This record gives sequence, structure tokens and C-alpha cells, in this order.
Amino acid sequence: MKLKRLLYILCTTFMLTGCAHASLLSQGTKQDTWSNSGFVTVGHNMTIQNTDNQMTLLENIDVLSADGLYYATWTMGDSEPYENSEGDIVDLYDAHLYLLLGEFPSSQDAQENMNKWLTAGKSNYEILSEEEITCSGQSYSLITYNCINETNPYERGASAFGMYQDNAVCIELTCRENFEEDPRDILIHFLDNITYSSQ
Repeated sequence: MKLKRLLYILCTTFMLTGCAHASLLSQGTKQDTWSNSGFVTVGHNMTIQNTDNQMTLLENIDVLSADGLYYATWTMGDSEPYENSEGDIVDLYDAHLYLLLGEFPSSQDAQENMNKWLTAGKSNYEILSEEEITCSGQSYSLITYNCINETNPYERGASAFGMYQDNAVCIELTCRENFEEDPRDILIHFLDNITYSSQ
């Protein structure tokens, strides 16, 4: 459900070509080092330390690795069956974190894509706040919002957009109405545990 929405945004708003849900399903999921070794690597330069035992890595996929795109998701809380707008039954969690990493030919390309992703994020939600933050030495634009799409089962969330050298990243945490924790706080803690390696 969310994956299809993200891919739709990528295809239309971010103007990527050849991006389809079927291509994701055909890609192999990487080995889960999150629960075993306490970290996960996304793409070639990003490592995330596991310091939150509430988060479970759901998938870490080379989305379109030939185009330099990588996708990972984490869940929090219990799941329940949910029928999405397409009639598919999916697992709906209390909160869901989505990470999209793009490795681009240049820092200018990374900046342009990050700006497109940020603009798309602002247009898809009711923005509550916007700020520039630094986590683990890395700068991000962070927005908090209410989800306004009637087909979205999540109520609110927070998203961060950043770039490191020729990498751009979009990280989104959305949660259901009964989720008691602050998505902004959870996202900042997640960002504090991301490191980037130089190429």
C-alpha cells in the first residue's frame, strides 16, 4: 500500500523512469543484519545502528540499484489486517518508517532530487512544522504533518530530507491515531544513529 504510493510519487513527482511495483518485488531482499549484528547498511555509504528495540526491520531492498535507488522499511508495534484502496489485504502497523536513498552521479543531482522529494512531501501533507536540524553531524530538513489523504490509514508523521556528497535521502515515519509517541522524536533518534562513509 505505502510502497505503491511511494513508487507512484517517485514515478510522477520525482520524474524517474522505469519505476514500477513489480520491479521491487523482483529484487531480492538483503540479509537482515539489523537484529543479528545491530546495524544495517543501505546502499554503499549509509549505515544505521539499531538502538531502538521497538523497531523491526521489515525489508531492505535494492529498489532500482542500477539507477542508484535503495529502499528500506521498519515497523513499530502490532499489526492487523487492513484492506487498502486497491482491495489488497496488507499488514497495518502502529507506526511505519520508510527510507529511500538515492546515489546519484553528482552532488548537484543529489541536491536536485532531494529538493524534489521535499517539495513532494510538502504537497502531500498538511504541514505542521518545518525546521533544519543536525543529527550525528549531518544536516536535514525535517517536516511534521497530518496525513490528509482519505485512503491513508495513518494520521500523522514526520519526514527528513538530506544529502551527503552525491547521496540524497528521504526518511518518513507515519503513525496511526492511537500511537502515543511523538514521530518527530523517534525520527530524530533514528537520524542520530545514521553514519555515512566517504566514497
